[in-house]
Amino acid sequence: MLTSYVVKCPHVGCDWFGSLLPHSDVKPWPGSTVTRPVVRFQCPQCQGEWSARLVGEDVRPLPLKEVAAPLA
Repeated sequence: MLTSYVVKCPHVGCDWFGSLLPHSDVKPWPGSTVTRPVVRFQCPQCQGEWSARLVGEDVRPLPLKEVAAPLA
């Protein structure tokens, strides 16, 4: 069974807040229960992605990875 979580997008300039299902490229096997300590979300407003750690029935966002500026 899939669970949605109440989350706030952590990306700068985005103020989206709401309920989201974890974003996944792999579909679970029917009837299987997949428990992962870390899940990924994709913001429906800015399309940014972030990871969060499962803590009980809640999630806590992990720090966003900073993109390194290209060397000139």
